[in-house]
Amino acid sequence: MLFKGFSIQRRNFLLIFFLIFNSVTWFYLIVYKGFLATETIPFAPSLAWLFYLAVLVSMLIGPIVAERVKKMHFLLMWTILGIIFSLFPLVLSTFSELEVAIILILWGFAFGVGFPSCLAIIPSLTKVEERGRTGGIIFCSTFATIFLLFIVFKDLDVSSYSLMLGVWRSIGIVAFLLHVTLDESSQRKQVSYFSVIRNKTFLLYFFPWLAFCVVNYFETPVLEEFYGESSWVLVGAAEFTVGALFCLIGGWLMDLKGRKFVIIFGLVTFGLGFALLSFFPNMSFSLAFFVIASGIAFGIFTVAFIFVVWGDMLNGKRGERFYALGNSPVPAATMLSYFFSPWLGKLEISAVFSLASFFIFLAIIPIFFAPELLSERALKERELRGYVEKVKKIAGRS
Repeated sequence: MLFKGFSIQRRNFLLIFFLIFNSVTWFYLIVYKGFLATETIPFAPSLAWLFYLAVLVSMLIGPIVAERVKKMHFLLMWTILGIIFSLFPLVLSTFSELEVAIILILWGFAFGVGFPSCLAIIPSLTKVEERGRTGGIIFCSTFATIFLLFIVFKDLDVSSYSLMLGVWRSIGIVAFLLHVTLDESSQRKQVSYFSVIRNKTFLLYFFPWLAFCVVNYFETPVLEEFYGESSWVLVGAAEFTVGALFCLIGGWLMDLKGRKFVIIFGLVTFGLGFALLSFFPNMSFSLAFFVIASGIAFGIFTVAFIFVVWGDMLNGKRGERFYALGNSPVPAATMLSYFFSPWLGKLEISAVFSLASFFIFLAIIPIFFAPELLSERALKERELRGYVEKVKKIAGRS
């Protein structure tokens, strides 16, 4: 069974679930109304880079502030801040370019400032050998819900949408009604950003993740230009669906086979998807294979690089700065893609896909030199438990 032997305490799981589920769905709702929906917020698509810049900067600032406040108090303040800033458009009578810019900056700040601290509670509430499956359940549920929310909220005007954002963000308050006490003494050792960057293991996992984010977000305008905006919406939805499923499968495999094996599998699959497109960009089979390959990589890397690997390498240190730097490629690559998209859409298609495939396969090299983050002891204990269960089944039949 996928989750047999899953022993995380219910309250611990629910705390992590509600914090991540609520914040990530809230983030995607902002992105949907701001930049993806047919009727977006006025000026928002052209100012989208401000939102991602605010997310990036606030993610790096947040851990500095969080170190001076109790974790649960800081996370509560972060949630309340999100509720308040969600409602900000309600006080505006018009939406000028300056006002929309301020809204996007506030929304980006309200998400980024607390997200690393939200993720930093993961290592203290989960066992390393169950971390992948925990992340898989949470992100699979999150992405499935996002689909439903897009459908429910798609026809709302900006003011109504703002109200619904505030209501939705307020659901995160449920996490604080669970009365979970975090063991802050187990990760008291503070670290600087410089020491994180000097960590060899961190860099060996960071560069493949950075390569994936750059290729993934830079290639989006190329694909949209080539296949057409309406077709790409359907492609993106299919990719998202496959990604949600592989959050679950990838998380399970990470706990079963280790982190390196699954990450390498994701990179190889993603690289093959671009390689096939570079040779046969007009064939429907190539596009279908790419959608599946991209969805597999998206699901695996979401769980691996947002939820799992940075917590695996803490060794008694505070996790906020690991998670802040570890997740910085997403807003950074997305922001830069907006600047380069006018030129990216004009490039020769097969050359772009070939170059993307080359960089993805090149990104596999650091992972081969990286240590396995799931301990050998955990792997052997899992193998032993599986062997014992098989012996019991055989004995029961006889």
